[in-house]
Amino acid sequence: MLSKYVSALAMCGLLVLSPFTYADLSSVPKPDNLDIRMQLDDEYPMILTGFVRLNAQQVLNFYFDKLGDPTNMVEEIGRQTLFFKQSNETIKISVYQQNDWTEISIMVTQ
Repeated sequence: MLSKYVSALAMCGLLVLSPFTYADLSSVPKPDNLDIRMQLDDEYPMILTGFVRLNAQQVLNFYFDKLGDPTNMVEEIGRQTLFFKQSNETIKISVYQQNDWTEISIMVTQ
């Protein structure tokens, strides 16, 4: 009887440590009024893309305020990409200004 409980606990532990555990984007802050166009968050990598009526600098400042200093920052052809580390996850946030809208793309990996 005891071995059944030990086996069940071991299996639960494996599920928790598995890279296929349930993922969720709720821990990543998002600006108010973000118009989400795509969201895939049932497993890693989690992806979210949307638009907001803020300029790119306002969006960058939002993430600096919410997540602190990024571990890396890259700029390519007008797109700023910030990398953050939270717990065991890497958060990649790309910001791209398009006229009155700013595109925000978020990817979370383990």
